[in-house]
Amino acid sequence: MSILHQIYEEDLETLERAIPCLQEALMFTGAVTRPDIQEHLSMCKTILSNVRWNYGPPTEAEEVK
Repeated sequence: MSILHQIYEEDLETLERAIPCLQEALMFTGAVTRPDIQEHLSMCKTILSNVRWNYGPPTEAEEVK
């Protein structure tokens, strides 16, 4: 059984802003050319998107209050 964890909207928005910023900084240093770093950034973006859309398409997302 999965355990659900709560992420507040403000925290989610902060993470969604931080990931592209971190990616840009890593591109500037050249570190983002490493496949492992690209993979980790991609995984983070996917996880945040899944959290935002309740692990489904936006049209089927349910808002829990």
